[in-house]
Amino acid sequence: MQKIIIVGCPGSGKTTLANQLGKILDIPVHHLDKIFWKEGKKASHQDEFRKLVKELMEEDKWILDGNFKRSVEDRIEKADTVILFDFPKLIIIWRVFKRFFKHFNKVRPDMGGNNKEKIEWLHFKYILTYPMKEYLCRISLLSKGKNLFILKNPQKVRVFLKNISTTI
Repeated sequence: MQKIIIVGCPGSGKTTLANQLGKILDIPVHHLDKIFWKEGKKASHQDEFRKLVKELMEEDKWILDGNFKRSVEDRIEKADTVILFDFPKLIIIWRVFKRFFKHFNKVRPDMGGNNKEKIEWLHFKYILTYPMKEYLCRISLLSKGKNLFILKNPQKVRVFLKNISTTI
C-alpha cells in the first residue's frame, strides 16, 4: 500500500482515516477538499483540479482523501489501494454534526479557502440522497486488480487499522 485513495459519502470518516493511515504508513496525505475549494466556497475548475491531483499522483507514495466523483477514475487508475466507506446514513449525519461542533466558526484543517464549517440543508440533502449502491458498484468495477477495502462501520475501520499496524 503506497498509493491509496479513500472515497465515500461526506462525513463518513475519510479524512480521519487518511490522517491515521498517513502516520502509520509514513505516507503523505493530501485532502482533496483543500485543493478543490476556494475562498467563498467556490469550486476549482475541473481542469485545474485534475491537473493538481495528477501532479500529486506523480509522487512515489500518497494518500488522497475525497470523493469528487468526476475524477475518481483517474485516481483509481493510479492507486494500488482503494478504501470505500459504506456507512449507514445515521452514523454519517451524526458525524457531520460532530464535525460542525468540533470546528464551529473555524476552518477545518482539511478544507480549502477560508470556508468555515457550517451546517447547510443542501449538504444534508446530498448525504440523504447519496446513491451509495450505485457508487459501490462503480468503484468495485473500477478497482479490479487493486486492493479494495469496503468499510461498513466504525468497528470495521478499527479492525482495518489494527491489521495494518500489525503487518508493518
